[in-house]
Amino acid sequence: MVNFTMPKQQGGNKNHKPNTWLRLLYWGLVCAAIWFAYLNIQPYEKVVGLLSGKTLNSAFVYLLSIIPVVNGIAAIIGKGVTWILGTILWGVIQIIEVLPLVLYNNESFVQNVISSADSRSKYQLKDTDDPTLKMLKKVYNGLPTSVISNLEMLKVFTYTIDFLICITVYSPVGSGKFSDFFFILATGQWGKLDYTNLALALITLFAIEVIVSLIIWVGKLSYAIQNLAK
Repeated sequence: MVNFTMPKQQGGNKNHKPNTWLRLLYWGLVCAAIWFAYLNIQPYEKVVGLLSGKTLNSAFVYLLSIIPVVNGIAAIIGKGVTWILGTILWGVIQIIEVLPLVLYNNESFVQNVISSADSRSKYQLKDTDDPTLKMLKKVYNGLPTSVISNLEMLKVFTYTIDFLICITVYSPVGSGKFSDFFFILATGQWGKLDYTNLALALITLFAIEVIVSLIIWVGKLSYAIQNLAK
């Protein structure tokens, strides 16, 4: 199982110091995740603002205004609509990107998938099968591993969209155009890249996943120390 909370200290002073440092590291990483989450929402807010403009803001506020319970606070939301939508967009993207990492570090989940894949019966495909029936058999036979494969493909697709969002806000080239960025990469004109913006784009792209990986690692290490001390 993945432990996202630090286990309580047991076993006397033998493992007290390691767990103290791990606990500090754990909460430091949690604070870093919150801080980077706050910083990383801003590019998505800008992208939502660029794509939506005033039209989407007005439509969204109007939608809120006709809902009886919410219409009283519709005016207060006003300019914060793009921030709300940007936060939702960021949250959906991060969940898709981080979910495989969390699932693969959950021993119960991995064990259940393996056991289910090895033990489940599979339907034989026949030439006489109706095309729809054959398709359904293929879908069933591919479960549950096909779910993992589809999640991986969705993750790659999401990272691609995320990358395009990041280099839109933190453009590595002066013109801000995708075509110029890829042309510079293809021709090896490295001196024309804005490395500060490129670093910001990469931090926005990978910071949360790296921090979540470290949180999982710290939790597992602390759990292992607890077991050794028993």
